[in-house]
Amino acid sequence: MVMEGGRVIDRRAPGLAEFFSDRALRMREMSLQHWGQDRAIELIGRSPAFSDFLKQLEKVGPFKEAVLITGESGVGKEQIAQAVHLLGQRLQKPYVTVNCPQFQEGNLTVSELFGHRKGSFTGAVADHSGAWEQADGGTIFLDEIADLHPTAQAMLLRALAIGEFKPLGATKTRSADVRVVAATNRPLNRMMQSGEFRHDLFFRLRHFHLDVPSLRARGEDWRLIMEYCLRRLAAKYGVTKRLSPSADKLLAAYSWPGNVRQLIGVVTTGYAMSEGVLIEPVDFATQLEGYETHSEAPTIDLFQELVSSGGNFWDVIYRAFMERDLNRAQLRSFVKNGLREAEGNYRRLLDLLRLPESDYQRFMDFLRHHDLKP
Repeated sequence: MVMEGGRVIDRRAPGLAEFFSDRALRMREMSLQHWGQDRAIELIGRSPAFSDFLKQLEKVGPFKEAVLITGESGVGKEQIAQAVHLLGQRLQKPYVTVNCPQFQEGNLTVSELFGHRKGSFTGAVADHSGAWEQADGGTIFLDEIADLHPTAQAMLLRALAIGEFKPLGATKTRSADVRVVAATNRPLNRMMQSGEFRHDLFFRLRHFHLDVPSLRARGEDWRLIMEYCLRRLAAKYGVTKRLSPSADKLLAAYSWPGNVRQLIGVVTTGYAMSEGVLIEPVDFATQLEGYETHSEAPTIDLFQELVSSGGNFWDVIYRAFMERDLNRAQLRSFVKNGLREAEGNYRRLLDLLRLPESDYQRFMDFLRHHDLKP
């Protein structure tokens, strides 16, 4: 990369206009200049649906109001959130990310967001500044906002409404100037009706709404992403490969339920597994089968791991889900398979998952909260 006229030019990636629109190229160059290659924002695609979306994104960026990003899993919501920060007036200020499902206990969630004072709850051995304070002047990205604990929802609403918050155990309120960008792949409208998500918080978050189009709604964009991925792999590993006609036909007809994330995984697997320069369907077939059936193969492995580890559902499955090694579709499939073994009886399922009867309500609340009941 070199500087020309104050702009970053990436000499290692010729012909970028083939993959990126002018808008996407500008965002990419800005991200390279500000964050470097490891966090380059690469929004590949030239379809009408994606071009219209990028136009909306560019309009929303300069404002300071909250943004709600929706879209299916794997469409690239995290990169869109980074782009909102990049295009705004807060570029030189902090960009802080909070993974909302990571903290399911109320005090821990509030502490992560707004901080705490020493002794405010068990385990609070020192003062802690939360993400909201750390993001002062900049942007906070609340990933998977639908999974935010109800207690934290109430405090977030106040912080959005009047710009004030109170750390756990504190006697005085504090203020911070923060722009909120939130993202979810879950139906917030349905969650509001069931009382799982606050109406007033939803409308505070949705000053601007960016709905990222799925890959199947973007025409031939899948091909541009695939070709760009192969080009990057060739530059990294020194071997140029391409799809065989049969592999191309298979991917062209595929529905891509896992969107861009799945496509990149499929292409990378195909590149690694292929023996020659042609990537054949056999080189990535298991990737397609796994996602087509909501990844049932991994769920079988999870049952085996549960048995062999001597652990229980909370130790093995819950931890993998919270650490995002297991997605919602896979976990729903896991529960579905378990119920099949338990003949549809949730209490009998507890035995299969090595959970005591006393965990029944906690387990059912977890399934309901994360929309995991088959």
